[in-house]
Amino acid sequence: MTITYGSTADTRGNMGDILQVLHGRDTIQCATAYDQLGWPVAIGHRHRTGSGCTCQDSDSATPCVIPGAHPLGEAVKPLGRRDFAAAFESAPGAGVIVPCTHWDGLVVAHAIGMAVMLRADAARLHVPCLTSGHTTATLLVAPGTGALLADCPQVEVRSGPDAWVALPPSYGVRWDTAPAEDQLPPDSAAVRPHLAQVLKLASADRARW
Repeated sequence: MTITYGSTADTRGNMGDILQVLHGRDTIQCATAYDQLGWPVAIGHRHRTGSGCTCQDSDSATPCVIPGAHPLGEAVKPLGRRDFAAAFESAPGAGVIVPCTHWDGLVVAHAIGMAVMLRADAARLHVPCLTSGHTTATLLVAPGTGALLADCPQVEVRSGPDAWVALPPSYGVRWDTAPAEDQLPPDSAAVRPHLAQVLKLASADRARW
């Protein structure tokens, strides 16, 4: 068995079983699956039905646009594997936060991301992609390569241990395209032409209006 995404994580079960878990909504199972892929996992703020994100408990808090899908503080502090169950059981609705150490995240508007994914699919390029509601899409590319796209307008590049991405089943977050067995995220150089073309077309559409 080969785990292509991880480092030295415990790999109970096979890769297909691990990836299948990612389509579910059980927080502890998903956190464990990410850990088995070698991805460090941290707990985020909670989304509470009727009362919103726990970051809003302060009287001075600004409105939260990603409730239950962001870290508890400035620094992302990964949990130990043995802490997953206790941490998430004690905080229902908490976000699953993963630092950008095994991939870089390219955060774009939802419509832009979906257009890029259509082009990538047509080119048989597998790009793991997350959506957050219908607001943003996050494309995962090989670690350290996101900087190639830092000059692209409308693209937020997240890279390194101080950057983060909220993964399913965080509130509102879904896999549009989950990681694939035996395929690493592509270099951003492979994504760049598709993104550049989509941004060019979007700019032309705005100009017509």
